[in-house]
Amino acid sequence: MLRALALGLLLMALPAGAAEPPRVFLWAWERPEQLDFIDPTREGVAFHAVTFQLSGEAVVPYRRRQPLVMPAGTYRMAVMRIEVARGTTLGEAQRARLVRLITEQVRRQSPDAVQVDFDARASERPFYRALLQELRAALPEGMRLSMTALASWCLDDGWLSELPVDEVVPMVFRMGADTKRVRAELGRRGDFTGARCHDSVGFVTDEPLPSLPGGRRTYWFNPRSWSAQELQHIREQSP
Repeated sequence: MLRALALGLLLMALPAGAAEPPRVFLWAWERPEQLDFIDPTREGVAFHAVTFQLSGEAVVPYRRRQPLVMPAGTYRMAVMRIEVARGTTLGEAQRARLVRLITEQVRRQSPDAVQVDFDARASERPFYRALLQELRAALPEGMRLSMTALASWCLDDGWLSELPVDEVVPMVFRMGADTKRVRAELGRRGDFTGARCHDSVGFVTDEPLPSLPGGRRTYWFNPRSWSAQELQHIREQSP
């Protein structure tokens, strides 16, 4: 009970859209994180808020349960993770429930921005597109809407071009079977082809950085809990 109360207090809001997002974000996933060493004028936190598991007709939310500490004034981006069980047929009822649950989560935590994290299969893209459209309309006016993207979506796949989001974050890490191909293409082309994929990028602390132009917003995932030393390393190597 005390832990839940402390977490709720730590995630109390500034007004939605109150600040311009910083150029560096740390992803804070579902584990205890003590991030009081960040500089809110330089770094923001994209924190796991909830994972929605879709199976059959069900939409089950698993909300953050781990404590998260950050300095006052930190730009807070609530990450909404979506996972779909194989064989699930996605429909309007699930989409409506997702929109309702996400907007309820936003009212509960009042973050500065929302990020949707959904590795949608090709067959799930119409559902995802409609979800983002409905979510855009349901979020508070002026609230920033970000989405993560598989790196492969940002090469020769144009489906991101008309999505109603403020930001697309290609994740250039843990790419599985696409790793060699994506890294080779980035080395050959010098950047992503997709026009929506030039402003932000996601990295991980334990893989080499790909060859990409600098000047974009960076998101960093860490397989371990964050430390001041790791943040300093990111500051030194950020492109």
